[in-house]
Amino acid sequence: MAPSDPETPRIGLVDGGDRLEERFAPTFLDAGYAVTTVDSAGDCLGLVADGNLDGIVSGYDLPDLDGVRLLRSVRVTHPALPFLLVPAAGSETIASEAVDAGVSGYVSADADALTVLERLENAFDRQGTWSDAEHQRRYRHLIQISPVAVNLFDETGESIWCNDATLDLLGLDGRGDLIGRQIFEFIHPDDHDTARREMESVIGRKVSVGPTQLRLRRADGTVRFVQVATAIGSFLGADIGQAIIVDVTPLREAQEELRNERRFVDGALDALQDVFYVVDADGDLLRWNEALTEVTGYDDDELASMNVSTLVSEADAPRLLVSIETAIEEGADVTEATLVTERCLRLPYEFRARRLTEAEDDGEPRVAGIGRDVTERKERKRQLQALEQWLRHNIRNDVNVIQGTAEDALAGKIDDVDEGLRRIERYAEHLLEQANRERRIVEILTTPPDPVSVDLETVVRRLLGDLRERHPNADIDLERVDSVVVVAIPDISAAVEELVDNAVAYADSETPTVRIAVVADDARGLVRVSDDGPGIPALERNTLRIDHEIDSLHHGSGLGLLFVYWVARLSGGDITIDDDDDGSTVTLSFPMAHER
Repeated sequence: MAPSDPETPRIGLVDGGDRLEERFAPTFLDAGYAVTTVDSAGDCLGLVADGNLDGIVSGYDLPDLDGVRLLRSVRVTHPALPFLLVPAAGSETIASEAVDAGVSGYVSADADALTVLERLENAFDRQGTWSDAEHQRRYRHLIQISPVAVNLFDETGESIWCNDATLDLLGLDGRGDLIGRQIFEFIHPDDHDTARREMESVIGRKVSVGPTQLRLRRADGTVRFVQVATAIGSFLGADIGQAIIVDVTPLREAQEELRNERRFVDGALDALQDVFYVVDADGDLLRWNEALTEVTGYDDDELASMNVSTLVSEADAPRLLVSIETAIEEGADVTEATLVTERCLRLPYEFRARRLTEAEDDGEPRVAGIGRDVTERKERKRQLQALEQWLRHNIRNDVNVIQGTAEDALAGKIDDVDEGLRRIERYAEHLLEQANRERRIVEILTTPPDPVSVDLETVVRRLLGDLRERHPNADIDLERVDSVVVVAIPDISAAVEELVDNAVAYADSETPTVRIAVVADDARGLVRVSDDGPGIPALERNTLRIDHEIDSLHHGSGLGLLFVYWVARLSGGDITIDDDDDGSTVTLSFPMAHER
């Protein structure tokens, strides 16, 4: 029943089935009070929180809380609010607990309505001005509207009171869903031991604890991560725990998102075959990917104390530092330097540096760099230079021979014209052969074919018949043939054929001896071509060296060895040449098919 006059005192009857409304409401109304009846402690706490009650008359046996627990919760924020307890049956224990909890009056079950009214009015008289004190009102209001959850609990862990933020955090509809319940019901089971230790510290040893990270399990079963700071307090002469709870779930989610993003970025950087690094203005390494540790051979702890300039040759270090300075001033720069590994292996590298603009806000310029191994690029450039020199020198020589022979024939200076024509034919065929070889080298350098599985035994046995037919005067045979399947580009057959053809062509005996072997050697498959010839000239072998000068005076006379070299390299393999007094052995190595 709502009062018509806003100044009319408002009484709440909390009737758990004891017929309090029937027994007391008419008398209260006749005395000028407004009466509101509820049937649970939770509903009563809601009216108190809304400021809609000036006094409470409650039974003891309520459906959600008993009357004493309701009283204790009310007393946290309304210490002087008149509160009469009317139990259905008298009990000294209940009376003692009610007095300890700050009850305004304890009325026997058989008391009549006028007696209860008299006790209630006495409670109003004793209330005085406390509830109107401005500092108390402000304190109570601050706690109630705090966005941070605040929960009070007794020495058993039973909740006495909580603010609205606590209800929101736990997903509860009202205080009645929490008051009187063990706080451990809402703490994740894995954190119970931690929570009990903290409660013992606060209640038992009177020591404040926290903030401590715990997990709460909401009413709907979801888990929230919280930071809890707990201090000792006093309420109605007894020690209580005061827990301030901050929900850090959004922070953890943001942190986890950042961690996932960091893992993604790190994974992406580590997937790069090129080295990646971030340095400060002095060149000190701040961050790097796995490629840098793999290439240099230094571990993360060693790199953390290094300057990027110490990773390159002494002669190139100043240029690399200048490149960093240029990147900071102009935004980007590119330079080349020789990377020197922990094992002193020297590798030509191209370094591309770019200023990190997001680092400018803190006043500390930083540079991100990508280092790329340009060994193959330099090798290809050298080999293309070799091709150019060959075209400029060898073709010119052959054309000069053809042209000179033809002019001599036309001028009648050759006695045996047929021999002159055969000479022209030989040089023309040689030119065509070399032109075809040059075209194939350019093709595999500019558009490398994909490696495929190749049965070396099958390749060599198929070639053997053709080679013997082509070179009837040579002794060509298989020295050893293992069953080996490797990964190589399709030109592998032509490469082996080239080695045998060269061995026969440059032999210094009428019956050249050539032996072919196919060998399974751990993770590599080998093809060895051995001959008894004069050996491969150093000038031809030097054409394959990246540090050897290629110019008009230093180049090979043919393209066969260069072709074989690139077939091996583009297959992921290698070539080695061994010369001795008994001839030469060229070994091609290829990765086994199962190793790819």
